[in-house]
Amino acid sequence: MSRRQRLHVPRGTYYVIQRGSAHQPIFSTAEDYSVFERLLAAGLRRNGTSVHAYCWTPQAIHLLIQIDEVSVGRFMQGLTSRYARSVHQRVGESGHFFQQRYQATLLDADAYLLKLMHYIHYLPESLGLIQDARAYTHSSHRAYLREVEVPWLTTRKVLHSFGEEDVGAAYQEMMSRAPSTQDVVLFERGGVNDLRVIGSPEFLQNLPRESRTYQSKVSLDQIIYQVTCALGVEREHVLSASRKRELALARALIAWFAMERRVCTLSEVARRLRRDPSTLSVAVSRYRSSRSDLFKLNSLHYLVPLGPQQELRAE
Repeated sequence: MSRRQRLHVPRGTYYVIQRGSAHQPIFSTAEDYSVFERLLAAGLRRNGTSVHAYCWTPQAIHLLIQIDEVSVGRFMQGLTSRYARSVHQRVGESGHFFQQRYQATLLDADAYLLKLMHYIHYLPESLGLIQDARAYTHSSHRAYLREVEVPWLTTRKVLHSFGEEDVGAAYQEMMSRAPSTQDVVLFERGGVNDLRVIGSPEFLQNLPRESRTYQSKVSLDQIIYQVTCALGVEREHVLSASRKRELALARALIAWFAMERRVCTLSEVARRLRRDPSTLSVAVSRYRSSRSDLFKLNSLHYLVPLGPQQELRAE
């Protein structure tokens, strides 16, 4: 079975989990934590990546990061391979150090940044590592309390999410209670099932086309039907040779919806509509400018909403 495609969105925010091998923990000594953090800091500088929250458990690495242009895959490969070599050299072993490749979930930061930070900082307590998450030393929690300084940690974006209130008090109030059951289920599901996106349909719609994931059950025939109904034109007329303006608009809208939802290519739409692909492309560009109200992914209310597709596979 082919591997899941990795979703690369420049400047995207991700929840990344890297688990250790079943045969040995990721961190065995205090020096292991220090080495890993030195390598992490170097990788952040090299790749323009920011860490907003983290938690190191003996068996897993949890990161809330924002990338720049370098993909999560390239960043994680460099970090984990360097760390594995360091541990192997110390203990005189070889072989697979990590259990499997990392898991990365693209996050709607506006809606979930604070919730995920809260979840990550509570992991030590929820996993039974300690009785009080506030006492755990291998997470970014104490840095947010300003008890320690972590030079490579970026706290500004998360703290800004609290708004104009007393940020320190607001953070401590959040951490005085456990994450909601709904949030725990959502983020644990992301870690177990390797969800590709946690976000609303609106968040998906604003992603670049090549980066979107879909749970689409619509066909080209359904798109044609919905567009013709919405514009009040006859399907037979849309498929005819007529060049009337309202028919040209319908064809452009059909082509745009089909391509944006990855139902089919421009060439396939052109064959179905009996038009030239270049002519159809020009029409799409023209009407997107003059009728921008129609060229929105949620403008046809009867089409199935966009949603994360968990079983998308690489070709």
